[in-house]
Amino acid sequence: MDFQREIKKRKCHNEEEDEHQPLKCLPHEIALDILSRLPIKSVIQSRFACRSWNLLSRDLHLVNMHMSRALICQRLCLIFHSDYPIRNQLHFVEFSDVDDNEIVRKIDTPFVGSSPEFSVIGSCNGLLCLVDSLLADSIYIYNPFTRDYKVLPKSVEFENQIVIHGFGFHPVTKEYKVIKIVYYPNTYNLEIPRHFRRLTFRSSRKSDVQIFNLGNNEWRSIGEAPYRLEKRSSPPGILVSGRLHWMSQRGNYNGRRERIIVSFDLVDDSFQEIPRPDTGTLRSWANDHLAVLGGCLSAAVPSSLGNGALDIWVMKEYGVKDSWVKDFTLGAYSPTLILAELREPYWIWKSFLGRRFVQIICLLKNGDILVEYRGTLASYNPDSGIFKEVSFQGMPRLFQTTVHIGSLNPVQS
Repeated sequence: MDFQREIKKRKCHNEEEDEHQPLKCLPHEIALDILSRLPIKSVIQSRFACRSWNLLSRDLHLVNMHMSRALICQRLCLIFHSDYPIRNQLHFVEFSDVDDNEIVRKIDTPFVGSSPEFSVIGSCNGLLCLVDSLLADSIYIYNPFTRDYKVLPKSVEFENQIVIHGFGFHPVTKEYKVIKIVYYPNTYNLEIPRHFRRLTFRSSRKSDVQIFNLGNNEWRSIGEAPYRLEKRSSPPGILVSGRLHWMSQRGNYNGRRERIIVSFDLVDDSFQEIPRPDTGTLRSWANDHLAVLGGCLSAAVPSSLGNGALDIWVMKEYGVKDSWVKDFTLGAYSPTLILAELREPYWIWKSFLGRRFVQIICLLKNGDILVEYRGTLASYNPDSGIFKEVSFQGMPRLFQTTVHIGSLNPVQS
């Protein structure tokens, strides 16, 4: 009798539990469709509701459906990497368009104990690539919402090396790759005294291109890089059409001294020069940088208007020089700065003063352009030519912004 009473009790408990779990009563496909339409933070919170929801949130079909909808609907997150007031903090905010009511939340980094100083290399399909900014030898692939991460093994290192990184995914091969382009002094020239080698670094440097495929667990070298890329290219490794893009250092290209756009194909691991827009000037691009607007490769270059104004060129058809179109011109703008912040110690400002003043972040759904001015966000309306400063509750100060798609994507191993 006690056994039958216990069975009846459990049956009643399960029936009551089902009444409070409407998704459990729905067909599996419909439940997945509902969850795929929710913001990433809501899906993550559902994992703590019950065991069945937890299992449902880890379904591979949901992972793919949620990512697809997020990309189609431009369900963006902004990742803020801040060095102040506590160094190396990550925060995020979810928004479909600029909404001042959104709240910025902190992201925990479980590996911060081993790498207290890190930089954000890039974001791809919900995965962040972070690198130790002190030694540049530890690299992490991290999903900030699921907290799943992978520590990449160490690769070949050189004395006094300068490293340029890239992180990307190719939609055809379905492969994630981390790229390290390492420049180092030619130490084989023994006629140069050791204490003079740093002085001859620029003229005698060698390079090594190293690639890590997340499907494997080792680095491989493909030899030297045919171009000298700009270390301050920001953000590093712009991903468009399955290729990473950087600006080169100023050099002799195409019969004149200039900077060029260099791509790296994630399919065949090859470098290629991308035709740059015809800006009508031979002067060096002083405050130029690359961006992605509407899924197209874009370049921001100093405008003939001067005073910090920028022309934004968009490559409408990838790889075709004649498809470059000057879509926007951003007028000069100076964000409001709190005087108290200017009195902060020099170490707080030095990493920001060394960066370019303006950075194009992304194109919003309402047609505005989101721009960062050394740790201050502003939206620019191309029709009215009006800037509007953007802030969210809990927003850190002195940050760098990365556009991110929140996803359930696991770190592939």
